[in-house]
Amino acid sequence: MKIGVLGPRGTYSELAARARYGEQHEFIYYPTITEVGKGVERGEVEVGVVPLESLREGSVGETLDLLAWGNLKIGEEIVLPVSVSLLGIPGTKLEEISQILSHPQIFAQCRDFLLKFPRVELVEVSSTAKAAEQVAKAGRPQIACLGPKSLAPIYQLESLLDDIQGEINLTRFLVLAHADSPPTGYDKTSIVFYTAEDRPGILWEILGEFASRKINLTKIESRPSKRALGDYLFFLDFEGHREEERAKEALEGVRRKTAMLKILGSYPRRF
Repeated sequence: MKIGVLGPRGTYSELAARARYGEQHEFIYYPTITEVGKGVERGEVEVGVVPLESLREGSVGETLDLLAWGNLKIGEEIVLPVSVSLLGIPGTKLEEISQILSHPQIFAQCRDFLLKFPRVELVEVSSTAKAAEQVAKAGRPQIACLGPKSLAPIYQLESLLDDIQGEINLTRFLVLAHADSPPTGYDKTSIVFYTAEDRPGILWEILGEFASRKINLTKIESRPSKRALGDYLFFLDFEGHREEERAKEALEGVRRKTAMLKILGSYPRRF
């Protein structure tokens, strides 16, 4: 099976994919989360693994946009403990570092650690593996990066400090596919909806479709629709499968109250 992941080699997305599927598959690397999704849509890969949210910093906007505007389903979720290391070329000393590269989410997750380096320039790149690749290419002790320790042997780097993210940090990844999963009896469903009306109580009425049927919500968040200021999409996760009768009833109620409802997928719950 061909599996699309955020590249280059060694990203957390790849680690999550290997944890779920093992080593016997072919991993195809894409430069952005959006391109992972397009790779699945074009049939270049059977599934794509992308990050959705971290315990400490919340959701990844690019993934939410891909879900809202793309044509894919969520087939599974993967929960991975994320450990972050400071990496540099062999022999790098901490006091030499003047620039650190990483993905914006990793910088946010390591905010407390980075306070120890107030004069260091932070450079955002598309992935932790891209950061490691650039540090290796530069070959200078003044440039370091943040990412998984497993990047060190891939890019001939040295781990200078480990577990710098502090407290335990879990990241939730999604498996994107052309179809979601059949019911297992312990499932979760994700949806996104848009309300054309802007009036008091509309969101309360929508959520009431779930509360009245005793369906537990596990997540709700808003995301700008990118159409106008103050215009939002709402992403919601609930316990249960879209094929269950009470879920069908709730979703039909939501459909009647919204201008757009998209069922992103039902899949086995991992937490």
